[in-house]
Amino acid sequence: MFEYNPLGCFIAETEGKRAGHVFSVSYGKLGWIGFLIVRADFRRKDVGTLLMQKAIDHLSSCGVETIRLEAVPEIAGLYRKLGFIDEYDSLRFVGVNQKISSAASSDAKLLNERKMKDIARFDAEYFGANRIKVLERLYRDYSDLCFASYEHPKITGYIMCRQGENGYRVGPWVCNPKNPQVAKKLLMKCMETINKNEKLYVGVPAVNKMAIEILQKFGFGQYSKSIRMYFGKKIKNECVSGILGIGGPEKG
Repeated sequence: MFEYNPLGCFIAETEGKRAGHVFSVSYGKLGWIGFLIVRADFRRKDVGTLLMQKAIDHLSSCGVETIRLEAVPEIAGLYRKLGFIDEYDSLRFVGVNQKISSAASSDAKLLNERKMKDIARFDAEYFGANRIKVLERLYRDYSDLCFASYEHPKITGYIMCRQGENGYRVGPWVCNPKNPQVAKKLLMKCMETINKNEKLYVGVPAVNKMAIEILQKFGFGQYSKSIRMYFGKKIKNECVSGILGIGGPEKG
């Protein structure tokens, strides 16, 4: 997150002690805030409010018109007091990886670096902004876990996956909502690449029923949720029906 936008990352200090931090990233007119963390002994002292206001002011000064975040229900009230408005629930699913036959996912191919700008443009049709700096970083770190599907010459979907401490994180996972089979094959390609019995985690907009249905067919279950919220103008050019998996609650 610091690499994406170093000027949008802030630490709060009290008497020389670090009390908390917050990170933000700008995608043009759309901004995102995440990783608001306040030390336990500094909570309920307005540290979180001050950090959030600093991040909001920074993004606004960069020309951002819409700021989004994902709030755990317990602290959503803090964001509402600052002017954030609920949009929809964002669900968290986890599954145990199954080994999938390569024939079943043959339409999904390893993502080519030369196609990254095309992928970013395709992604922006659904995400609502161009987040190429995030996509390029994910590809750079995990190119063997990034796949795309084409109906030449058009892109029909893509998926990225990364290894975490306790398993693998799936997302972004974006697909034309008219092609549920493509979305399914992209997920299967990830599952084929990852070792059997590894845990897979994915965040899903609750309004995307297609994603939930696909995950449930592969034995994924919901374990938690957050609330997608926005500040400023309501985004109009998002197509959430094509967002099957988010990149992460801290950056969209």
